[in-house]
Amino acid sequence: MNWQEALTAIIIRLETISSVEGAFLSGSLVNEHLDDFSDIDLGIATKNSARAFDETFVLRHELVAVVGQPIHYLERGWEHCKMIAALFGKSQFPPIGLEIDIIFSQLQYISEQMPYSENKIVLDRKAKLQSALAKMSQSKPSQEVEDEIKQHLKWFPFYAHDALKACKRSDGFQVQSLLEEMRRVVFFAAATRQGKQVYGSKRAYRYLTTAERQVLEQSYHRADESMISQLAQLYIGCVTGLQSNYRIGDNVENVRIVLQELL
Repeated sequence: MNWQEALTAIIIRLETISSVEGAFLSGSLVNEHLDDFSDIDLGIATKNSARAFDETFVLRHELVAVVGQPIHYLERGWEHCKMIAALFGKSQFPPIGLEIDIIFSQLQYISEQMPYSENKIVLDRKAKLQSALAKMSQSKPSQEVEDEIKQHLKWFPFYAHDALKACKRSDGFQVQSLLEEMRRVVFFAAATRQGKQVYGSKRAYRYLTTAERQVLEQSYHRADESMISQLAQLYIGCVTGLQSNYRIGDNVENVRIVLQELL
């Protein structure tokens, strides 16, 4: 079974559940990041009642079981949504297994499932899901992005300072932990230059220049004061390039002055 066959099996089962209004894909299966290792991110919209939601969510393990027997799973919830994530082994989905994430909500709360993401409808009984998804923005509002950048700018000098302290203490584990925090905001700023958002390092290399990528790659092998300084310079360069689109000029200049004093 491949991911397409797995998805088809789930949709066929969903079609028999009267409390379901529709379902849609999100994540790399519907954008340019699709590859042989993509997960299935599936959103399910129920009718707008607590009863319909409960009737659907209680069948979550049955939906997973139509694909096969997962080797591991977890469940979590937020606001008006609940999710089951199932992990299938490489014997069923070679070469490394498959992750299937299924999120449930009432139709009226569909925007809380996977906000600001591209989507593709795979089931829509009465075109209500299409109407609801059409109202959703597939990109984060500029003000929210600006607020995140400003928050990162506030924290970055602390990451740099704590990393320097860890270097002085020869605490290599702590240095790498703090370098990862520094890398995380570098990746966010680099992706934002191209109108994208990334959180962490997943696919972040796509938004780096060759020179930037070399610095980031070196930071995984070197954990010293010189590398901390290079990452700081790289970050300032990235956020400086964002000033034409976001009101962060004063914030960037303040962090530049702080880092000059620290480094």
